[in-house]
Amino acid sequence: MTKEFNEDQFVLPMKKANLLHVFTFFTLWLILSAGHSVHAQTTWGIKAGVNFSSAGIEDEEGSESPTQAIPRLHVGLTIDIPMAANFYIQPGLLYSGKGFKQSGNGFSGSANEFEARVSYLEIPVNALYKPQLGIGKLLLGAGPYISYGMGGNWESAREVHIGDIVIENHGDVIFKNDVMDGEFGNYLYGRPLDYGIGILAGYEFFGKLAIQFNAQWGLANLSPEVSGTAGDGHIRNKLVGFSVGYKL
Repeated sequence: MTKEFNEDQFVLPMKKANLLHVFTFFTLWLILSAGHSVHAQTTWGIKAGVNFSSAGIEDEEGSESPTQAIPRLHVGLTIDIPMAANFYIQPGLLYSGKGFKQSGNGFSGSANEFEARVSYLEIPVNALYKPQLGIGKLLLGAGPYISYGMGGNWESAREVHIGDIVIENHGDVIFKNDVMDGEFGNYLYGRPLDYGIGILAGYEFFGKLAIQFNAQWGLANLSPEVSGTAGDGHIRNKLVGFSVGYKL
């Protein structure tokens, strides 16, 4: 039996791959431009902190599946690129842990106390306003992010029953663009490419140590297709968190 070629199955993944490439190229261009700038001093930094991550999940009928936030880590590099007085562009490269917990309807409604923990490679690009305030600087920022899911793991309070089949109460989390590419026993979180917007607020002490609070809202619908056809449901990441940064 010959499988019919459907051009639409390839156009959307290609568009998303191009979006990732363009965003990555833009970030690298900012960093390289900063490295060759003779007009202003750029500053590299490291940051680490905690995400309190959850997800907005809605099924095909429009019913929401409540989720609870779980703590996850993030860590990575940032660079502050001066643009004007007190204004900066701050791209970064982060490992960012995300996921969610569901009390009674996880894993297709078959798991209690279900928790999915996933890992993303993330590139945020924030516009920062850093006015002098007291002994340091106030931090206010906002901007887009793009990230790519690398995998994860799931766990539930007891074994999962799918029809007459029983699987263990833990396993791997995978990312796929189509449900039909999933693997039995592994939890399909959604499409790997995520993007959205973020905001931050904090304080930088003596130009070195910074504490900030942040929030993110995913704009990408991570809900995978079914045999190349998009459904009416959606899955979107969201989080709040805090971090500590240090300028090198």
